[in-house]
Amino acid sequence: MRGIQTLDGFFDSLVQSFENCRAGLNDEAMKANMAEPLRFFSDLYEKEVPRLVDVIRLQEPHLSPAARQEYFRTVDDLVRKVLLPAYVRLAVRFTPRERNDFYLLAEPFHGLERIGWSLLGLLLGAGAVAAPFIPLWEKSWMLPFLIGGFFVPDLRRLLVLRKYESELNRLVARADREVLRIDTAYLTSTEALTEREETENAAEQGRVGGAQAAQRGDLS
Repeated sequence: MRGIQTLDGFFDSLVQSFENCRAGLNDEAMKANMAEPLRFFSDLYEKEVPRLVDVIRLQEPHLSPAARQEYFRTVDDLVRKVLLPAYVRLAVRFTPRERNDFYLLAEPFHGLERIGWSLLGLLLGAGAVAAPFIPLWEKSWMLPFLIGGFFVPDLRRLLVLRKYESELNRLVARADREVLRIDTAYLTSTEALTEREETENAAEQGRVGGAQAAQRGDLS
């Protein structure tokens, strides 16, 4: 996953963690409702919360403890109320198809489905050869249609996987953009400007006090 990353790539890493553990989802739970899968991934997120706290502490050192706690609550809400439900919807829709190898029919009929697609390709090839407005007259042209039909499930797998990966990338990118917006809003707020000014004044007073103490030490 690529793009503008905030919080040291936390969202990217979190979604990757979800993907690594998605195999643990129960088939029956996915068929029933969204509650069980949401609980499954929420438990995984709980294990990542301490890392999120550390990332915020390291990435946002200019924030006061109170502001840092508020920032954490904002990001935590973003994960729980937006990223998690959105990811679960994608995963619940994708996982059963993945476990069926992206066939339309159940596993015992996978071979039958390939044969069906091959026959359909053969019929399309025959129609293309017979059609007067398509410049194909050799019957050998039917063979590529036959082979193409056999590999329809593989093509479907490739397209569905690419679409799923693209949707995950967009999900992470939207979360990163929202955090970037939150950062920008905070850094330009009156509260933040006042807080940074107070921090800089305190630091300046500390430096002045240290210099004065050093001078007194030299005089004594």
